[in-house]
Amino acid sequence: MNFWKANKVPFNGADCLMLAFDWQMKRLGFSGNQAQIILGLDGRISEPDLVDRIHALKLRFPILGAVIKRGILNWNPYWKVNEKNGAAGSYPLVRRHYAENDGDLDLIKRDILNRRLDIHRGELFCFDLIYRGNSSDMSVIMTWSHMLMDVHGAEYFLAMVGCSVPIEKDCTQAGLLSGNYTERLPVGSKWRQARKSFTWVDELGNKPPISLYTRTDRPLAPRLDYRVTAFTRSQTQTISDLAEKSGGFLNESAYYIAAAMGEFSRLMESKGIFPDGYVVPMSIDLRKKGSRLPVFSNQAATMLYGFTPEELRSFGRILASFTRQAQMAIREDLIASNVSAMELCRFVPSRFYARKIRQAFKGEIASVVFANPGKAPAYLSTFMARPVKYQHHVPTIVVPPGMGIVFYSFDQRLHITLVYVESMITPDEAEGFLEVVRRHLMSGQLI
Repeated sequence: MNFWKANKVPFNGADCLMLAFDWQMKRLGFSGNQAQIILGLDGRISEPDLVDRIHALKLRFPILGAVIKRGILNWNPYWKVNEKNGAAGSYPLVRRHYAENDGDLDLIKRDILNRRLDIHRGELFCFDLIYRGNSSDMSVIMTWSHMLMDVHGAEYFLAMVGCSVPIEKDCTQAGLLSGNYTERLPVGSKWRQARKSFTWVDELGNKPPISLYTRTDRPLAPRLDYRVTAFTRSQTQTISDLAEKSGGFLNESAYYIAAAMGEFSRLMESKGIFPDGYVVPMSIDLRKKGSRLPVFSNQAATMLYGFTPEELRSFGRILASFTRQAQMAIREDLIASNVSAMELCRFVPSRFYARKIRQAFKGEIASVVFANPGKAPAYLSTFMARPVKYQHHVPTIVVPPGMGIVFYSFDQRLHITLVYVESMITPDEAEGFLEVVRRHLMSGQLI
């Protein structure tokens, strides 16, 4: 029994949801549910030292080479962990690339984003090193399977690889798996809790969303593209002050959603798409305050927010609607209900939860994906003893909707990453979208 427990790590509900999204994306030809953190380094690291560090961590934490298995009737997915998984696999853990100019760099980054990890052979993460001609600077990209860990776990793991956080001698795989949110679920019927979550989905389904992906009238290649924009420190402070002034629960996320959704509704209308409603999923971190544990597990619930087209015509209305829904979620304990729903879905095929949402939303999942991981941890200011000049978050986006917006801060500067299906919108439209969102954020109104 001890051997079995030591070699079988069950998925929690959030892991299963990530697996369902992976299935959905691969069914449509995309690379799968992966995510990236990109570091721009001031100086070059030692590639052999990086490889040695990764191999040492794989040996110490065999789950880093685990494979996905399933229980009876294809239910209850889990990580099958074997000590041999810590050995080097047949896939490269580190790849190198060379870019002569910014255009080459952008092409390489997009190709890396659209490369599929071979998770069935235990390739759960990979590092890509991009060198720029004779420059001493370089980029490091860590791509990982979202079924293994969420963004906060990935940040901590990246710091372990980059020697930015000490790994104590008694640090074990079991220790890095401890603290799962399931240990803090409320006592009582999970089904009774879950019904509130499904009821909320059905209520939002009364005014279902429409995605750009399903309404695009031309064939779309299964590839993603992205754009990143950053603010100065003084601009970031201005935005922070305006967000605080707007008030309300989770005012920062509310402020970001107001700016993004106000412009998104304009983009939809410019393409002749007029939904009855807009639905925005937002991740809620379920880790205990101040903790990054567990590392190798997803610790998030997804709260769905709905907006009417009329609400999206006013910055103030969006803020008020978001605050009202956030307060309702607390009052009705919808976060716990959402977690209970995800946990129940561990005992049915993993794509059930996504199918439930798509059924209620007439084939859609959301209007656009939204995320706000917050401030980058201080321990990612260096990597392998080299200063980090910039850090970018680039997730793959579930299709549909095929478009996502991520807000995050690094070095006291706000960043936005817009990820979208190639040719669903043009690069010029993506740049224009971000530019208008910037103006919304700096003014505190839709302009």
